[in-house]
Amino acid sequence: MASTNRVYGTEGSSALVPSYPTLTLLEGGTGKPFVVERQHEDRSCRDMARGNVLTAIVCTFLVSVGLVAALLVSNAAVSSRKEAALASLPGEEVVVEAGDSVWGLAFRHPVDGYSTAELVQWITEKNSLESPTLQPGQSVVVPASN
Repeated sequence: MASTNRVYGTEGSSALVPSYPTLTLLEGGTGKPFVVERQHEDRSCRDMARGNVLTAIVCTFLVSVGLVAALLVSNAAVSSRKEAALASLPGEEVVVEAGDSVWGLAFRHPVDGYSTAELVQWITEKNSLESPTLQPGQSVVVPASN
C-alpha cells in the first residue's frame, strides 16, 4: 500500500484570516496510531494570553496614573491662577452696620466666577480679621461689585 501525504489548507476569502499551523494527515505508516501533541501549543497560547492580559493591566495602570497626574497638575495650575486673580480683585470700603457678618458682606458683594466662601476668605485676609465678628461702624474692604 502506497502512502500519500495530504495537506488540507484554506482557499478563497478564508485565506485572509490569520493562518495557524495546519494539520497534516498521513496515511499508512508504522501501524501505530499517530497522535498530534497539541498540549505544547495550547500551553504557549495560554502563556501568550496571560502575557496579553498582564500587558493590558500594566498599560491601563500606567494610563490611569498619567491621567491622575495630569489632572492634579491641571487643578494646581487653575487654582494658582484663580488665587492670583482673586488677590488682584479691586476692593471698596464699606461701613459695617448692625447685624452684618463677613458672610453677609461677601454675599452682597458677589464677583463672577468666585464662590461666597472664596470671597469670605478674601475679605478676612484683606482686612486681617482674626474673628468673623464685625462691630457696627467698623470699616471693612470688600470686593468691588460687578
